[in-house]
Amino acid sequence: MTLQEQLQQISEAGFARMPKHIAKVLLDGIEEISSSDLKKNAIKVGEKINNTALVDIHGNHKNISEFVEQDYLILNFYRGGWCPYCNMELRAYEKLKNEFGNLNANIVAISAEVPNNNTKTFEKNALSFPVLSDVDARFMKSLGIVFTLNDDLKSEYSKFGIDLKQFHGNLNFELSVPGVYIINKDLEIVFSHLEENYMTRLEPIELLFFLRKQPTTYSPKSIS
Repeated sequence: MTLQEQLQQISEAGFARMPKHIAKVLLDGIEEISSSDLKKNAIKVGEKINNTALVDIHGNHKNISEFVEQDYLILNFYRGGWCPYCNMELRAYEKLKNEFGNLNANIVAISAEVPNNNTKTFEKNALSFPVLSDVDARFMKSLGIVFTLNDDLKSEYSKFGIDLKQFHGNLNFELSVPGVYIINKDLEIVFSHLEENYMTRLEPIELLFFLRKQPTTYSPKSIS
């Protein structure tokens, strides 16, 4: 079963149980992002990212460049450990981690959540790649991939027990749209994919297809 097929099952089960007025708020929120210029204005392939310092689950501040250990670094931006779609996506990346490594690419996952919450995400999904905190979403804002929840979404998220004030350590109510960037050693973006609808995600295997076509400093191993 593909990642998207698994996500579709979550969506169908969730919306089947959900009152219609709540479903409308969630779907209207997606439409609001889709009708904005967020995707148009976000940073693009060929541009360079800022060498921003992020915080790992141990509280250490590290620049993005420190994670580019091979030719490429996959940046996976997720909404938070409270999001079932994000957790499923992170586990899918974990399954392919060695195959990405064989193509000279590392992975990091980034959210606006504080390190303690990222530690929980790291542990419950049995991840082995870094999970990083972007304090106040500063890095994600520089990429242009952040939006602010409207009042209706704030209310429904609170009813669901999603306390973004606690999770993010601020009162901003900001989230990143789910996205994937691949950068090279020069911090230049060579691949980008953003999802305005958080219920759909890029299939991680698509990144394998992309990386196989990219120049590397070594001959990649065969992948079954």
